[in-house]
Order: sequence, then C-alpha cells, then structure tokens
Amino acid sequence: MKIRILSVLCFLITVTVISENIGAAAEYVTYSLDNGRVYRIQVKNGAKPKDISKALNKLSKGTRDGLLNISPNGAWLILVTDRFDAAGTGEPALAIVSGNLRKGESVHSDGELIHPTGFGAVSSDGNLIVYPGDGGPHYQDLWAVVRNGENWSKPLLLTGGSPYQWNSQVAISADGSKVVFDGGNQPYAAEGTAVCEVGTGGAGFRVVLTPADSPDGLPDIGALHHPDYAPDGSIVFEADWSGERIWRLPVGAIEPVLVGDFGNDNSPCVLPDGRIVSLWLDRQGNVNSSHEIKVMSSDGSAFKMLFKNKDVFDIGIGCGGK
Repeated sequence: MKIRILSVLCFLITVTVISENIGAAAEYVTYSLDNGRVYRIQVKNGAKPKDISKALNKLSKGTRDGLLNISPNGAWLILVTDRFDAAGTGEPALAIVSGNLRKGESVHSDGELIHPTGFGAVSSDGNLIVYPGDGGPHYQDLWAVVRNGENWSKPLLLTGGSPYQWNSQVAISADGSKVVFDGGNQPYAAEGTAVCEVGTGGAGFRVVLTPADSPDGLPDIGALHHPDYAPDGSIVFEADWSGERIWRLPVGAIEPVLVGDFGNDNSPCVLPDGRIVSLWLDRQGNVNSSHEIKVMSSDGSAFKMLFKNKDVFDIGIGCGGK
C-alpha cells in the first residue's frame, strides 16, 4: 500500500506510554498480513497474535484468507476466504466464523455465495452482515443480509440514496442498528472521501462529515476514512487535513476534535472500553515505515504498541470484545 508523506500540524500534546492493562480482559484486534493470512490479537501486555488461518484449517482447508473483521462483542468473525465452499469453486467468498473458532460457514444469500469487494462488518448476534459489493446504482454499494435459518436473506441495498459512487469501509454499531462508512467518488479513500451513516434496515442515510468540515485553520480538502463508533456514540475516524491523524466527532457536535498528535496515523477502530486502535507509521525507530498497531487512550494522552516492525495490511482492522 502507498505511504503518504505528511506535514506537521501545530498541535502540542504531552503523550505518555500505557504501562498497564486497562479495561476489559477480552478485547481483540483483527488484522491481515500480505502473506494471505489473517490474525487476531488480544489487547493486553505480552499478548501474541493468533494465526486465525492456521486455526481454521481444523474446520476447512483453504489457501486464501483476507478482510478479517470482528463483531463489536467479539463473538463472531467474518472474512473472505476459499474455505467452506462445498462446491469447490476455489473462489474466495464471504464466510462467518464463531469467535471460539469451533464452527464456520460460507454465507449463502438467496442460494448464492457472496463475493464482497471490500471490508465488511458483522453484528454482535451474528445474524446480520453488511458488506460492499457491486450490482447497485453506484460503482460500489453497501448491502445487508440477515440470517434466515441455514441460509441468508436476499441482499438489501443500504446506499441507494448515497451521493457517492464508492461506499465502503463499513463499521457496525454495538446494537446493530446502523453503520458508518466511507463515501467518495473515487476508491481507496481518495480526495473528497466523506464519513457517512445509514441504518441497517436501509433508512436514515446521511453524510456525517466531509473534508470541507475541517476545524478552523486547517485545509478544507483531503479525505476522511475508516470511521468507527465509540461506546459513547461518537464517531472516530482518520482525516487527512495536512497529514493523517485520528479525530473524533462527539455526539451532537458539528466540529471534530483531534485525538492525540501522532503523525501518519490511520485506519482506526474502537475497543469496547473506548480505547482507540490504529495503524501508526511514524513511531521513532520504525525504520521500515511499517503499519504498526498502536493502542491509545480515548483522548490520545497515553499509548502502547501491540507489536513493532510488522507491516499490517492497510485494508482494514477490526475491534471487538466483551
């Protein structure tokens, strides 16, 4: 993935390092590496990544796994994989797996496998999946499917009212009632990408925030990307306003606030206790400019690294747990 060169914002924040475990004992981050494997790591000191691809070999053999995400409560995982395909086509498709890794299945909607075009999301009860795909009025739309016995419902178009051609990078609320996502007229969080929201029943579409809604003194251009809901209902996202950093839009507010001052910081998700996980490239000593996983407090005043010198595939990370 490309690395964007950033200029420095004139914010001064004192940052300390988190030295103790904080919050729930079972909070996780899911991610992918460019080796075609997917991983989950518990957010605690000394945690080691679990190779989910290796674990899934006990359920179904496969060679290609990607786009792993976790439900808000950590009970379910979704991914795109060539596993669980009884027909043996070998074409990667959407699959759902229990958080304990004891069962998994391909998602058959209206009798057909689903082939997402990007990162999807799953509800905490495992009965609702939202994913990006083609077949709608835009180049890429969001669709929802609901579990219907051993099958899944016909896909429901969620972004028919979107003014944007590319609707992607979705995150689901804890109660499963709505999703927040990227909306843009070019793919991959290009210039002009906005934060959007819609109900999982297809109603209530709105543009939450655009690059033009930047705080005073910052450019009104750039891109907003990879939004997620915090436990208090605020929306956390990456913004490229003179450099990629993490921002928060509080509930009822119209102006976002900066969360920490970490340069080249992107693709956030939010843990159940409110801490923010992101991919950080500018850590001192990160000589290979790897997308390293950083965990910081909800206000950005303290942080720790989950691991260093390992380049996470910048296609989406997920947060979940109890």
